Amino acid sequence: MKQLIFGLAAGTTLVAFSILLQVSEETLQALIIFNVFFACMLFPLNGPLKRKMLALIMGNSVCLIWNNLFSVFVGAITAHALDGFNAVFVVLSPILNLLWVVSFWSLSLTFLANSKNERAAAKNAY
Repeated sequence: MKQLIFGLAAGTTLVAFSILLQVSEETLQALIIFNVFFACMLFPLNGPLKRKMLALIMGNSVCLIWNNLFSVFVGAITAHALDGFNAVFVVLSPILNLLWVVSFWSLSLTFLANSKNERAAAKNAY
């Protein structure tokens, strides 16, 4: 339970820093959803807190980079020809955010499972 509370506090802190960086509203929403789901799903699992925090920080970095690149891409397309692309953006944005979130969660689970295997191997070596 302490790890879950720590994860939510760390996620909230990272989102607060993102607000200070003045990220877009879509990016902030993706960060909040990612942090809540990440903390609720991965922090109760077994594994070292350092690895969980590293995965959370990496996930927030991926979220910021992904959403900023996607916003630049959408801005470039709408500026050049397709004014109707905003409607497509409204549909594509959550789907593309879901793609990176699901793939990152699976990588995070693998990252935590590897730490468990490493501890078991080290324990058997003695």
